Amino acid sequence: MGTFHDNKSELHGITVVVDTAGPKVYVGRCDDMDDRQVILLDADEHEDGKDGRSKEQYVQRAAKFGVWKKHERLVIPRAQVTKVQKLGEVYSGAPAAVVSPPKPAESPAPAPKPKAAPDANGAVVALTPNAQEEVRRLIAADGKPGLGLRLGVKGGGCSGFSYRLEFDQKKEGDTVIPSEGFSVFLDRKSLIYLRGITLDYQKGLQGKGFVFHNPNASNTCGCGESFSV
Repeated sequence: MGTFHDNKSELHGITVVVDTAGPKVYVGRCDDMDDRQVILLDADEHEDGKDGRSKEQYVQRAAKFGVWKKHERLVIPRAQVTKVQKLGEVYSGAPAAVVSPPKPAESPAPAPKPKAAPDANGAVVALTPNAQEEVRRLIAADGKPGLGLRLGVKGGGCSGFSYRLEFDQKKEGDTVIPSEGFSVFLDRKSLIYLRGITLDYQKGLQGKGFVFHNPNASNTCGCGESFSV
């Protein structure tokens, strides 16, 4: 049974199964859910066919025996989610009460520019298709298993803070945001400053490489690599 909060989803505090359109399914304690994201705490994940088990077989086993915690806090973009189900209803054998977050309102076809960043109050970090493509290319070139994209901030730079972008393994306490073919990692401090950003990658002779579009910044240096809040 969950804990009721006025500003939280009705599933807050309840262990749920979050299925996606891709090969992965997640089990964890629901912290919140809206039309942008599903946030899980103490979450596990399974990839279809891994260890010889389908997603359905994994969920049935999780309902009986529980799961191992792989992520303290996991943010799953709404666009990837196909259904959310209470794990307890899987175990009881009762008809599944599927709860889906409200679908975002339809918007006009985007122009060939970086997508607008999510609401600054949200926890999602968005990557444009160009940025996703470049990150996948760089991770594949490195060849290390489990490598993801770490975004962060550090003190310094001409405006007070500098962006930090590197390829790294998941660390304890990270917020993990699944993307297409890799995960994005943010530590707790960086999440405060980078919540709602969009990361783009600009190609060509006049391109600047990776570019941060940060709605939290009150001032951005002309170099694009530092900001203040």
